[in-house]
Amino acid sequence: MKKLIFLLILFISSSAYSFALLGGEIICRNINGLKYETTLTIYRDTIAGNMPLSYTITYQDSSNTIIASHIVITPQMILGPNGFKSYKYIDTIIFPFTGSFKAAAWDCCRDSVNNISSANNFGMYIDCMVLVDGNNSTPKFLSMPITLAQNNKLFSYNTTPFDSNGDSLSWELSIPSDASIDSANGIITIFPLSYVLPPADSSFPVKMDSLTGDITFKPNQSGKFQIVVKINEWRNGQLIGYITRDMELVVIQSMNVTPNANALITILPQVNNTTWIQGTPTPTINLSPVENLTIEFHSVDSTNFNGPWALYYGSSLQNTSAYHYEFVSTYWYDGWFVWYPTSNNISNNPYFTTLRVADEYGWNTFYNDYTFRIFVSNTATSVNEISNESKSVYIKSIDILGRDIDPNQAGFRIDVYSDGKTRKVFRGE
Repeated sequence: MKKLIFLLILFISSSAYSFALLGGEIICRNINGLKYETTLTIYRDTIAGNMPLSYTITYQDSSNTIIASHIVITPQMILGPNGFKSYKYIDTIIFPFTGSFKAAAWDCCRDSVNNISSANNFGMYIDCMVLVDGNNSTPKFLSMPITLAQNNKLFSYNTTPFDSNGDSLSWELSIPSDASIDSANGIITIFPLSYVLPPADSSFPVKMDSLTGDITFKPNQSGKFQIVVKINEWRNGQLIGYITRDMELVVIQSMNVTPNANALITILPQVNNTTWIQGTPTPTINLSPVENLTIEFHSVDSTNFNGPWALYYGSSLQNTSAYHYEFVSTYWYDGWFVWYPTSNNISNNPYFTTLRVADEYGWNTFYNDYTFRIFVSNTATSVNEISNESKSVYIKSIDILGRDIDPNQAGFRIDVYSDGKTRKVFRGE
């Protein structure tokens, strides 16, 4: 069947804008059959500014033929950490048939940031791609953006993506985009902006860990900086969709001391203990369904009288058998992530759990993310992975017919990576 690509475009009245646009994202969720819910999230700061009373969402096909136009009323805002505002615009659409579709959004105007030339003269273009098959949804972000960082302090952030269909995910840093829209003729021209990564200490440059998705760097300049993350969705070695998050990070000078963090990772019944210390890569954890995992996370800050405290995010927490509990005192935080996986949790794809440590100082709250990657298989043997230094990540293993297989079982397989490369493997008994 010939597949047409549909495009969902967001038109905004140009009569009234706030110049404090921080970023946004857009996802599509399957409701039933070909009916989908589209959620556009727009982030703004607390600077007073006019908001449009409504957004017009227009659906188009690949020939730029408009098939529907919907009015979406501006919702009540949700106040996020450090004062940024979140607005969620929700629409529904029934697609005419299965195939690949795109959802895109455009807004104006960007906040003035240091790493985009003349940023407030440009709008923000974001999009996602979804394979409409009567069941599939795009991935989604489980965590909120982190919008504040300290100059000369190590910063770590994870968008914590999750896919409800169990498809493989990879991630990459992307470039902020704008678009010119000819609504009369249905023509969209997308163009990347003049952009550089946020400035950082040469020993800790901006880097996205290809295995965990953590973005880490040590800022060496105060200011406002834009970061864009793209999450790619894979099935049977084929790219079937993606989502993006465009976000602003404000770096400030602060006398705050970052809490020290460490974790004790225990696997039972073998009493296999591993210690992780902040500043080192988090280890990969390998489990079988008969093993129990506990990650005991400890954070201490002797200069802080309001914490630290923490939030948990992660795909593992989508399973009812995973849970966490915690204790918080004046200067320290202790949290336990506990998971008893079952045979239903066996997967070629890793699970992730991210701990977000919050550190309050004056009127500001600083956050850092620490992500642990977990494999569940019939044995406790690691999957072959490309190095963290590579931008390519292991996606899954297939047999000669292209069917997903367990990479730990004996026999011939092909390992598939996110850059399209493959690796033939024969595993003996």
